[in-house]
Amino acid sequence: MSVWFQSTGRKMNNSSEGQLDKICESLSQAELVAMIELQLSEVDMLQSMFPDPRELVVEDPSVLCDLRDFAEGRTLLLPPHLDLIINLNVGKGRLSMSANLPHHYPAVQPNIFVRSQTLNRDAQHRLNQELLGYLKMLQQGDLCIGPAVTWLQEKGETFFDDHPEEVTKSDANTMETKVIKFARLWIYSHHIYSKVKRKDILDLSREFDLTGFCLPGKPGIICVEGLSRNTEDWWHKVRSWNWQKILCKKLEENELKAEEDISKYRRFSVFEELGSENNIRVKSGGFHVDMGDVFKYLENHESGYVFKEYFGISGRAT
Repeated sequence: MSVWFQSTGRKMNNSSEGQLDKICESLSQAELVAMIELQLSEVDMLQSMFPDPRELVVEDPSVLCDLRDFAEGRTLLLPPHLDLIINLNVGKGRLSMSANLPHHYPAVQPNIFVRSQTLNRDAQHRLNQELLGYLKMLQQGDLCIGPAVTWLQEKGETFFDDHPEEVTKSDANTMETKVIKFARLWIYSHHIYSKVKRKDILDLSREFDLTGFCLPGKPGIICVEGLSRNTEDWWHKVRSWNWQKILCKKLEENELKAEEDISKYRRFSVFEELGSENNIRVKSGGFHVDMGDVFKYLENHESGYVFKEYFGISGRAT
């Protein structure tokens, strides 16, 4: 089903994150209700396809109730957006598809990311890129969570490696022609308060073998470092979440030589959330920290220069 707005005669286009926010703000109440109703109809279809609650997971079930209240006119307050996880068995493998549905979906595409604990990083990256390419081929305004599931059920098995030894040998033969990079991303967020987001940031960073830190509060700061393809996949997932503002302030890259140890480029040994255990004094509410301590932490990790990137002033230890 393609979505046209009869009252304005306009059809939504895919655009940047900032433009999407403006699109959402420009929708009338009736148009938003139409979007939400389509989302709810798709969720109903998915629930009939996946009656097992372990297969279809609504990350916050209360949001589903709030969306129904909004669609049926019991409230004019726009609820949070809907986040879904769909777990699929495809042949010998298992895939987990996360879907973030903006309020204006399906007028614009949702944010979708697929992961698997048994799929190697290259194959996982390729799967996500091919799935994205497939979704872009759908008619604009179509519901696409269902088609994405169908595509994964049909194509997902092909991304799993039935002959790991042969693939490893093939990868070794092409290593010299494949550029492998180390990357470090410095992320700025308007704020990071949510316990759920903070846990997901920790879990996702460890899943992608990334080191660095997360400083919650206002503003929120994140640094992740590791293989470039892993940081790309991590950033693709994290920025798809519902943020007031989030952006990459600085990207640092180094090209790795054949068989070079990635650890020589890392400045952080683990990924952690910063707080009192890192000798950073936390003030009232748990979200206000001593910025002098933050600067000292960055200095101790050869990164004091980014303080000015974030705050526009040179740092000073207290």
